[in-house]
Order: sequence, then C-alpha cells, then structure tokens
Amino acid sequence: MAPGAHEEPSGAFGNAHPLVAALHLRPEPGDVLGNLLLAERAVTAAKGAHPGLRWAVLPELFTTGYAGLGNIHRHAEDAGRGPSAAFFAELARRLDLYVAYGFPERRRSGGVSDSANLIGPQGLLLTYRKRRLVRTTDEPGVFVPGREVPVVRAGGARVALVICWDLGSPEAVRKAALKGADLILAPAGWRHPWGRQYDLACAARALDNAVYLASANQMGDYPEARFDAPGGVYGPNGDRLCGRSDDRSVAEVDLGLPERWRGSFGSTLPEAAATLAPQPLI
Repeated sequence: MAPGAHEEPSGAFGNAHPLVAALHLRPEPGDVLGNLLLAERAVTAAKGAHPGLRWAVLPELFTTGYAGLGNIHRHAEDAGRGPSAAFFAELARRLDLYVAYGFPERRRSGGVSDSANLIGPQGLLLTYRKRRLVRTTDEPGVFVPGREVPVVRAGGARVALVICWDLGSPEAVRKAALKGADLILAPAGWRHPWGRQYDLACAARALDNAVYLASANQMGDYPEARFDAPGGVYGPNGDRLCGRSDDRSVAEVDLGLPERWRGSFGSTLPEAAATLAPQPLI
C-alpha cells in the first residue's frame, strides 16, 4: 500500500443498499488537468442523480487516456503524493464517496506501472498495479507489472481493484475473492472489436467468485484504437445489473448477497482456499 494509505472503518454509510457507478468517459490524451475536471463533473453529476452512490469507478489510465503509451512516462506520478491523488481525495471528501481511477504510476523502485488508486473521504486506501500486460499494444515494453491484489474495507464492502486485461483470466479476481473481497472495481481500456468478450469476461469473473464487479471503460476513437463498449455492473449471479449506457452504469449493491448466492447456487471458492492462512484486509 502506498504511503498514507489506510483502512476505512466499515459501516460508514447508513444506506441498506448503496449504489456503485461505472463511468465510461473519454479522456483527452495527455491532458491531465482537463481529465481530472472531466471526472469531477461526471462523478458530481452521478452523485446528484443518485444520492445513495457510494463507489464510482473510472477508466484505465484515466488521467492521461489510454493513448500515446510511448510518452506516458511524462505524466507518471507518485501514487500517494501525486496531483491526481490530492484531487480525488478532495472530491471524495466533498461528495462522501469512494473513487477508483487509473493512472500511470512512477514507481519508487524505478519504472512506470499501469496502476489504479482507490480513494475515499479520508484519502488513499490502496494502489493496485496491472498484472496482465497486453502484448499487442506493447504494454510489457512500457510498464512494470504488479504482483499483489490488496483488499480493503471501503464504505462497508471489502473492495479490490483489477485493471482491464486482468479480467481476461480468472487469477486476479480469484485472488481478491480468496482474501475476502465482495466488490471488485475494474478500470478498463477494452478495445474494439472485443466488446462482447469484455461483457462476457466481466460476467464470468463475477459469477466465478460470487462477487459484485463494476467496470468502467474508456470510450472514443484514438490514433491507436477505438473504444466503443461501455462497461457495467454485474452481480454475484453473473447478471448485468444495469442498462447499457454510453457514459454511466449504476446499480445497487446488496452486501449480503454474495454469501446468500453461494449458499443457494452451491458456488464455492477452490478447495485450496481452505489450506490458505487467513488473509488480513489491508
């Protein structure tokens, strides 16, 4: 966890069924300040339209846009001390919610990671680094992959982050579920023509692990790629809980449902989980 990060107390909100929103936005390549202001407008509008909103997730590499990866190191920032962390901490305090967003992280050990922060009213909660890097866009030549999948209490849920292509295989979300996560927030930059596979991957990861999953995709046409598939919110039964929208997907989160669904559907985490030492939330 980055310096300054901490665990939030559970039960900070009183709503029985809080809301999560995935905001599918079109950031401008390299315009960090403009993209932060875009996020402020979008999150504020979502909170105004849905007062019960507790968590919001923005796309992968949102602060810079998923474009121009060869120059993205110019906009890399420290996870806890960079301008985006300060900006979103103030926004989260003002709106009393939690925001997950993607950004290029300047690693203190050297290099840049494709990372995401989770920030709440009290500041930074966790930083996640993308594990599965996409070879067709030379992410391995640009980014240092992550290894850990931290889980933290945020707004009454046990929350983990994954990023885009991490959804394409079971490992990252399963690791979060084994640590007790019941809500996965997934910033994404999932490209055309694989929108159908994006939807299937989100549904599969939610159903595999009986968790809620909310993923926000970048939208728009860029020199490198076209992004045309809005993400969404998926329940522990794998159902898409929201309508298809160009810019906002919102759904309720019943924090007791994951356990009830496992009991009624008979879904379980792997037997290997029983042999693991208990994993503390961080």
